[in-house]
Amino acid sequence: MQPSLKRLQMNGPALHCAIALGILALFCVEPALANKFETIGGGVSGSSGIKRDWLQKFFLVVGGMSLLSAILALVVPHKNALFLNYGNWKRSFSILLVLSIVFFGIAGLL
Repeated sequence: MQPSLKRLQMNGPALHCAIALGILALFCVEPALANKFETIGGGVSGSSGIKRDWLQKFFLVVGGMSLLSAILALVVPHKNALFLNYGNWKRSFSILLVLSIVFFGIAGLL
């Protein structure tokens, strides 16, 4: 095994603690989210409208972030080779622009 991976291995008490925290998180977090929109008796009246509004806002925010990222990929200077965007800025711009169009389209359909 590589020496860098030996540091990342968990064994003994650390592994047991990580497993216990994961199981505890599953049991503690899920019930808090279970009744966010609906209850067993059929939910709050208008809960589908609440969901739709929330999803529409979510897709608008994600679309806006994608559009901002696409604009930044186009505007940021491409002269520094240390930038991640140095060689593939055209592809980054096109992919982020398509994603923003898709997200805005989904938000418009909701």
